[in-house]
Amino acid sequence: MKVIWSVIVALLMSVSLAADEVRELLLFPFAQGAAVQPTEEFNVEVESLNALYAQMKDIPNLYVLRFRETNPSLRRAIDENRIRRDRIAPPFNEREADGTWRAARVGELLGVDLAFAGRIEEFNYDEKTREAIVTLSGDLIDVKTGEVLLSVAETGRGRLGSDESDPNIARIAAVVQAAEKVGAAVRARLAPPAEQLTAAPQEKKRPDRRSERKVVTLFTLILGAVLGASQF
Repeated sequence: MKVIWSVIVALLMSVSLAADEVRELLLFPFAQGAAVQPTEEFNVEVESLNALYAQMKDIPNLYVLRFRETNPSLRRAIDENRIRRDRIAPPFNEREADGTWRAARVGELLGVDLAFAGRIEEFNYDEKTREAIVTLSGDLIDVKTGEVLLSVAETGRGRLGSDESDPNIARIAAVVQAAEKVGAAVRARLAPPAEQLTAAPQEKKRPDRRSERKVVTLFTLILGAVLGASQF
């Protein structure tokens, strides 16, 4: 009997390790608020998304994916009428008629654990002060439960130096500063302080959910065989 329980404990530990915990976060494009100053020479949506991705990708035990409309799983879901085509466009941090978050619904189709969707609330450059300001807001959502784990809004500022003339330098500085603040808030919510202090930067791979399911299935089969054998 001791042997049987040893096998069970070992298998439970293997399942626990397989399920450990690199969580997947789907990062959605930003929507734009009314206070966004349009400019042809600077794409604030792309720059903000890139800056925030750079901050999030180093959070311990988190694998960050960028949202792609061309994702095969989304294409298939549209073809099978499981989601409407207009539901894969910003804003993603809004609730549908049934109360579910749009980001959570899309995230569920892609099999991720978390979603982050937000808005560029403010973006402008003042030629007189030579200062750029950007405000980013967003919601971190648990895809499975629909719970909002974090709502955040942060402002970044950037100003040209006395020997600089390109406004984009100030704009980039403002975007990076805001993204750093948002990223820090997400990190504080997802990564315990001990992990933040000890985690070393490393290349992360997307969790293999199929392998995890195989481990669980194998565990079930072996456990059944062991328990069956114990009856003889």
